[in-house]
Order: sequence, then C-alpha cells, then structure tokens
Amino acid sequence: MNKLTCNCVSGIDGVSATDLGRLFPEPSVTGPLLSLLLESGIDGFNLASIVVSKDDAPVLLLPLFETRFDLSAYVEGWLKRLLKVSGRLIPSLFHPRVLSVGLLVGEWSEIGIDPHIDAGTLEAACKMAFAALQSLAVELGSDIVGLYNFNLFSKLPGEVFNKFNRVQYRASARLRIDFNSVEEYLGRLSRGARKDLHRKMRVAPQVRVIRSREISPYLDRIYKLYLETVTRGPMALGALNRLFFEKICERVPGAEYTLYFVQEELVAFNLLVVRQDAMVDKFFCMDYVLGRKYNLYVLSWLENVRTCLERKIPLYYAGQGTEKTKAHLGATFIPSFILFKHRRPVFDRLLIWPHAMTGKFLSHLGFWPTVSPAEQNGDS
Repeated sequence: MNKLTCNCVSGIDGVSATDLGRLFPEPSVTGPLLSLLLESGIDGFNLASIVVSKDDAPVLLLPLFETRFDLSAYVEGWLKRLLKVSGRLIPSLFHPRVLSVGLLVGEWSEIGIDPHIDAGTLEAACKMAFAALQSLAVELGSDIVGLYNFNLFSKLPGEVFNKFNRVQYRASARLRIDFNSVEEYLGRLSRGARKDLHRKMRVAPQVRVIRSREISPYLDRIYKLYLETVTRGPMALGALNRLFFEKICERVPGAEYTLYFVQEELVAFNLLVVRQDAMVDKFFCMDYVLGRKYNLYVLSWLENVRTCLERKIPLYYAGQGTEKTKAHLGATFIPSFILFKHRRPVFDRLLIWPHAMTGKFLSHLGFWPTVSPAEQNGDS
C-alpha cells in the first residue's frame, strides 16, 4: 500500500505549478488564482495549505485562510459600538478567530484533487487532511473552523457534511447563452425588463468601451475604483492588494479587462476570465455617481453578452450579489453555502437555530445577504 503523508505549509510551499495544474485541472482557474493571491497577499489574512501526498506527489490540497472576523466592521452607529463592547466580552462569538478552507477570490471554492487517484486513496487522503485541519485549529486557537463559499461543483467529500453545520451563502448567477443575438436575448425577457433595458441603453453612445489585457496606464484608477467598491460592499472580507490587479492578466489564462470611459475618464472596469467554455465575471467596480448616471452595470452586462455571442461562449457566470438585478436580466442561480463549527458547541446552536430567524435578523443588520426566491430555487 502506498504511503500517504500530510503537511500544513505556508502558502503552497512545495507544490509546483505542474502539481497545481494537476490538482485543479482545466477549466478550473483556481490554481493560478491561488498562486497569484499568495504572491499579492490580502491584508489581515494568513494564507496556507494542507497538502496530502502519495509517494511525494501531492494528491489533495486544501487552500486555507486564517483571520479575525470582526462583526462590528459591517455596521455603523450604536450597533457598531455595541458589538465593539460585545467583542471584548465574548470575542469568540463577536470577534472570532476563523480558520477556513476556501479561496477568497474564486467564483466558488474548491479543493484540489488529483483526478487519477482511486476512491480508496481519496477517502484516506480526505480523512487525513480534515484531521490535520482540526489539529491546526487547536494549535492556532481558532474559534471557528469553516469551509467558505462552496457549491455543488466544489468536489467536497460527503462525510464533511456530517461534521459541520451548514448555512446558505450568496448564490452565483449564471446566464446560458442559448440565443443567437442580443435582440433574441432581449425578446426572452419580460416586457418590463425589455422596456427598462431599452431606456438604459440610450446613454450607450456616450460611453467608450475598451477590452484590454494591458492596463498599466489605468492601474491606479482601477485600484481606486476597486477600493471604493469594497468600501461600499456589505460583505467584503478584505481588500486585495494592487499587485493582484497588475499581474492577473499575466498569471491567469483568459483574464482580461473591459474598461468604460465617459468623457475620457475611466469610470468603471470589469475584470473577466474569458474561456471557450465560459466567461466568468470576477469584479465589476465603478464610480458610484457616474456609474448610476450612465447605467454602467446594465451596459457592462450587455457588453458581456455580446462578447459571449461573438466568441461562441455558451455560459456567462455573473458572480455573487445583486440577485434581484441579475434575475431581472434573466440569470438563474447556483446556491452556495458555508460549512462551519464553533469550538464551543453551544455557539453552533445559537448560530444555526432557528436558521430562518437568524438569517433574517443578520440580513436586517447587514451581516448576511438576503436570499432571493430565484436563488433558493437554484439552477444546476
């Protein structure tokens, strides 16, 4: 029997680009994204991996991040002051140290698995990796161990669901490009949606659009727009560093920018990964005032639909958030979830019971995204 070994490593130390490509095979871009994220870093997060090897070759990889999650960062006013005090009194609940499996920049998280290993080896490797995860959590003094932003495509072993609590997270929007023109696409929408889009498209001649993989002249502005968007977002876990946006087109196959100008000023950008099987929307960031004035989100959506049609791309993955708008534009949704367990089981019960009431309460306070009916129904 071949011997398995397991190591917790900083970043992805000892895992080559070839190994990453084998563990996260195409069409996944998790390998290069993970490598770039480790190079560029994200403030407030420690990044690591658990790697299981067979005969010294990695066969399973759990990407990890470790951070302090401060609930008070997501609210203002009296509630912020209350949670600051609560965080000092009960830090493990209101300011917990979190150790999580997952990728902070992917469309969804996945674990790396060698596609050639047999089922028995995979089962043994998963048991070893998740035992190491629990040991690492004890060593670090983690309050919560989690699996962040997974879905039905994430290749999680079934036994994991028996060991962690599960809550619904923001769904990923998907639009099937099974039409032949923008006009045909618009014809499938509701009468109200068509009327709304035609009205918003009137400003399109005032917006100049450039697609590019070379963004050096615009990098400062791109990063400024990104930081402004993160500041406005209620669920941002942290801010990526500038190097991520500078290097992504070099490091991630298919990455490209669509830039939107009004009167020669860059007012929005869309960072995409464009492959023959799918277009994946990573970030859309805009000047809030001008973006709303010129309907740039809608214009960017239509631009992406046109690009898919031109390149005969069958799927447009439009990311998480703004579910109501995306449903209005014809998208369906892939449900996502977070798995977690607190080191004190009583807090597990507090966080998940009753789930519906907890979710509504956290959504009302701005901690948790509201789930739309379309998101609940999903599409697979």
